[in-house]
Amino acid sequence: MTRTLLRSATVGLGVALAISAGSSASVAETALKNRSIGYVMYHENRSIYETPEKKECPNGFNTGPSEQIPLWTPGGNKTVLGTQLDYEGEVLFPGTSEDRFPFNYVTGNVGLGLNLDGKVGPNDFTSPDGERGIDNQFYRVMGCVYNYRHDGNTSINFPRWRSQFPYNVYVIELTDVDSLANDPDVTVTTYRGTDNLLTDATGMGYLPGGSQTIDMRWGKKFIQKFRGKIVDGMLTTEAKDLIVPTGSYFTARDGIPDILYRDMRFSLKVNETDAVGYMGGYVDVENWIIHSYKTRSTPLQIYGQSLLPSIYRAMRKMADGHPDPETGANTTLSTALDVKFKQVFVKHPDDAVASAGTNASTTLASAGN
Repeated sequence: MTRTLLRSATVGLGVALAISAGSSASVAETALKNRSIGYVMYHENRSIYETPEKKECPNGFNTGPSEQIPLWTPGGNKTVLGTQLDYEGEVLFPGTSEDRFPFNYVTGNVGLGLNLDGKVGPNDFTSPDGERGIDNQFYRVMGCVYNYRHDGNTSINFPRWRSQFPYNVYVIELTDVDSLANDPDVTVTTYRGTDNLLTDATGMGYLPGGSQTIDMRWGKKFIQKFRGKIVDGMLTTEAKDLIVPTGSYFTARDGIPDILYRDMRFSLKVNETDAVGYMGGYVDVENWIIHSYKTRSTPLQIYGQSLLPSIYRAMRKMADGHPDPETGANTTLSTALDVKFKQVFVKHPDDAVASAGTNASTTLASAGN
């Protein structure tokens, strides 16, 4: 009896493994169909380089509201009006005057990301692999803010936004693809997806072979086309302005804009099941501050020691792109995202549904609406 059960279990396990292997092979064989392949994002986080010794932050991490509000008016009015309410006024209307407290920037020249301008400048980083000219001044500002460290609140929760909250499902589709190894001319199109991601048995991992119905009606502002190429399995694209959906739960949060990136581009290692690498571009300072700080309460910022007035001043100081035509001051900050995608089959709605949506020429200004 025991031998029979053992034999049955062994046979069953063999069948299960064979089915699993067959399914993986099937995905690999059919993923690239009609010269196209889709991927859905399941991980997104800021590219923050950290060392075990925290060498990049020799002066320590920046303090947050709970440490600084009691010192907000040294020697002055210690009332609620003079401290908490005065601080909240700075949150809503941050200024560019000299900061009241010292701000700890990342030091050194090692960082992660992409060379966005094709140059090697004095403030650029060098990647751990030796690539020079890395543009990531967002890291220069945020690398010593605990909230953005790997064990900070944002870094723990932010990577799961794309996979957990339906509004944030983000899809890219490669078309005109002859080979995922080498192809001199492909098209990459971005979309908002509307389906749940396909998970493994644990519910924490993600599998290739799922499907995503793209939002052609309400998600037109997220659609952008990039020309790209694949060399030795590495996909790179041109740079274009891009709006990405960034809400919570089932819809966008009231009053919080989607994130606007200027001159965003992709650099991904692609195959039949995965696309992994960087998205790099410039984050609009004002758009970012509204999205990440002005619409979140101070108690929430305390968790990660994020002091908005100081961060705003630091971002304005380190801004390195897109000068204002009137003042000449830079308005954007170079940044990079660590991103991971799984292969999906993209389902396009019929033309009748798609044509009922908003005009495809939605302006960039809608990123703040």
